[in-house]
Order: sequence, then structure tokens, then C-alpha cells
Amino acid sequence: MKRNGYFRLVIILALVTLLTSWTIEPASAATKTKINLKIGSGHPLATDWIRFTSDFYCKEIVKRIGEKTNYQLDLAEHWAGSVAKLGEELASVEIGILDMAAIPVPFTPTKLFLHNYQYNIPFFTGDPRLAARVNSKIYKEFPALPNEFKKYNQIYLGSSSVGDYNLYTTFPVRSIADVKGRKIAAAGANLPWISGVGAVPVQSSLNEAYTSVQTGVYEGWLLMAGSVVSFKLHELFRYVTMMSFGASGGLVALTINAKTWDKLPQEVRAILQEVANEYSMKQADYMVEISEKGFQTMKASGVQIFQMPLEEKAKWAKMLINQPKKFAKEADAKGWPGTAIMKATLAHATAEGYVAPRKWMEE
Repeated sequence: MKRNGYFRLVIILALVTLLTSWTIEPASAATKTKINLKIGSGHPLATDWIRFTSDFYCKEIVKRIGEKTNYQLDLAEHWAGSVAKLGEELASVEIGILDMAAIPVPFTPTKLFLHNYQYNIPFFTGDPRLAARVNSKIYKEFPALPNEFKKYNQIYLGSSSVGDYNLYTTFPVRSIADVKGRKIAAAGANLPWISGVGAVPVQSSLNEAYTSVQTGVYEGWLLMAGSVVSFKLHELFRYVTMMSFGASGGLVALTINAKTWDKLPQEVRAILQEVANEYSMKQADYMVEISEKGFQTMKASGVQIFQMPLEEKAKWAKMLINQPKKFAKEADAKGWPGTAIMKATLAHATAEGYVAPRKWMEE
């Protein structure tokens, strides 16, 4: 009986080890104690924000923890949906399949409704650095944003930006009339930018973009220059219309499972947060750099780039529903400070030189 009980105990312990997503492994006095964590996202390394997350955030926390503490971080990276597909990242961290995730908030539009606030401002600033600075201020001023993640058993660490969205097509666009009846793809959060001008909005993701364009699922995309080149979409989209639909300072939310966080040593937690604070601003600089390189590559390949006249963009903006006000009212109805967040966002951006095409919150 004792022998059978012993074997049962061994089996239970083995299962616990397999099912536990993270561990701290004790080591001898001569070596560091090992911490094992998993981080992931549905997007692949080819996306600019995931590449930077891997190259800067992941590498930097491993380096600093190793240099500044008595711990060694072994961080397993799981990108391209290998653990969590697009839209599954929040749930995967919540239940502990992943310890950390780079969550693309446009693909979680219901649970992370409030976090999509910058996506609900058509023609927001095209500068990801300004968008990131505003996002940082808003998250500090409105605790409802970071606190929302606590409902899903996780701690918010920081955000990363996305570059300016423009219109990439297989056909030339010189006016609003040119998009009428055309199938244009976008992530869910920015579909409203094309929903009032006669185009046919199609929700999609970069993971399937190349094949979808080849097979005629859609004829255009609202995208960022870096992503267009990373996914070789400039081979198919030979026309770019510079619309400057806007950048977003909150494309990705970097989070960690709350139970994992509570078990980590204080000095390790401090480094995870310290690097996340740096990550938000450094990543915005990186997006500017990637965008500039992307346009250079497109020009060299013969892609035609057209600057949409200001008066045409103003007409485009007026044809859309008042998305900022609509979003604010919906958020208010859910008990969130939607109107206050929208007004503060526009005020912060305007103070730094941003000019909105409409007085969104005053109409």
C-alpha cells in the first residue's frame, strides 16, 4: 500500500510539473535560480511589433535579470499562433497557458473595448511617437484602462504602437469615388474608417493577407508601411494612397498572468516593469524607422505613391459616422469613462500640434 501510495504521489507531482506554465527552479549556491516563463502572440515575428517585442523586450529582460539579480530567466517565445491564435492571447494568459502575451487589442474588440479608444479616432495623429506619449498619459490618468486586465487574471505592463495607416490597393485611388464598391480589408477596430465612403469593408488579418489578395478576396488594405514590406504585400499592392488615417499608441498590450506575477521575486518584477516602460517609447521610435524604410523599399520597387489632397481627406472624414462620439457613448453606457478618455486624448494630441479633420466630440 505504501509503495502504491508513493507511485501515485510521483505521478501527481509529474502532472503538476507538466501542467504548470511557469516554474522557479532552485539551484546550487554557485549558480543562479532559474525562472521559466512563456510569452506569445498570434502574430508572427514578421510583424514589426512582434519583432521588436522579441528583439528588445524579451532579450532585455533576460539580460537584466541575469546581470542584476540572483535569478536566470529562461523565456520561451511562442509567436505566430503556436500557442495562442489571434484573439486568443487574453484568454491564454488568463488561464495560464501563457505567462505573458503581446495582445493585439483590435482582435479582442469586445473584452478590450475600451483599449481600442485610439482606433476609434479616424485621422488621428500619424506619428506613432505622439500616439504613444498620449497613450501613456491616458493609462496613467484613467486607471480603468490598466485595471480592466485584472478582470482577466493579468497585470498590464505596457503598450506598443503601430505606424500610420494608409490605403494600399491593386488599383489607383485619387478620390473617394475610386473606392466605391471596392473590397477593402482592415482589422476589426479600423473597419469604420472605410464604412461610410462606399467601399466594401472586409475584416482580415496579416496572417492571411497575401493569399487573400492573390485570390481576390479583397483589393486593398488599410496598413502600415513596415507591415506591407514585411509581408511582401508591395508585390501585389502597386498603389499607395497617403491618407494618414492615423497611428495608434495602443496596438499591443503587454500583460502577465497575475498569479505568475505574485510568485515572482520583487527584483524580477521590477525589471519586467522597468523594461516595459522603456519598450513603449522605444518601440514607437522603431515604428517610425521601419515606416521610412518601408516607403524606400516600395519606391525602389516601382510602387506608385499618391498624396490624397487635404480637401478630399476632409470630405472623407465628414462622410464617416462620428466614431469618437459613438465610441465614447458606448463606453459610458458600459460604466467606463469613455467621453472623458476621448476628450483627454484629443486635448493631449492637440497640445502637441495635432489637427483633427472634424470637431469630433463637439458635434
